[in-house]
Order: sequence, then structure tokens, then C-alpha cells
Amino acid sequence: MIGFLNYQTHPDDVQKRVFYYRFEDVYQTMQLELQKKNIAFETHVEDDGTFTYYIIVQREDFDEAYACNAKALTAHKKPFLADKGLRIFIFSIFFIFTAIAIVGYVVSNFF
Repeated sequence: MIGFLNYQTHPDDVQKRVFYYRFEDVYQTMQLELQKKNIAFETHVEDDGTFTYYIIVQREDFDEAYACNAKALTAHKKPFLADKGLRIFIFSIFFIFTAIAIVGYVVSNFF
């Protein structure tokens, strides 16, 4: 299943929430934001070929940590499709199919 959110309940302790990151710069910004708000947290780094960075907070601090998470994610925006060639290809396909659909609509309704 695809996860669109970067947090979940801790698998061993329901009183904790886990934020996870794929990029170190976002992870470090999140740590700085939590320290500014004096929110206690634990960290864990997992290396299974690619690094995954975890920050664990208590459930009662989740709302403030969520605001810090949003700030960290928006500070380091990453493109959805990082490869520029693939991005141009996908947009080209989209516009071609949209043009075919519009032409088909015009031809079938007006001619």
C-alpha cells in the first residue's frame, strides 16, 4: 500500500508516533524545529541500502510535532518526478492524449 503521509503509530508503543524521512536535510530540519519547541524526541537511522531517518515523539506532543513536520517538509521541497527527462515525457503524453480527447469531442459533436 502506498503511504502518502510520513508518520504512523509506533509499532511497539501506541503512546508514540513515528515520523520517517528519506532525506537527511528534512530530517535535520525536523530535529531543529522540535528542539526550538522543546519537544522531547528519539531518533533512529536505518540503513538497508538506502537511509531511512526516524523521529519518535509522544502522542500528546503529536500536534506540535505535526506542525514542525509540515514546516520541515516545506522547507525542502522535492519534485515528484526527479528525473527531468521522465517528467517531460509524462507531461508530453498527457498533453497529447488531452489534445486527442478535445479533437475527438469537437469532431463527434460538431461535424
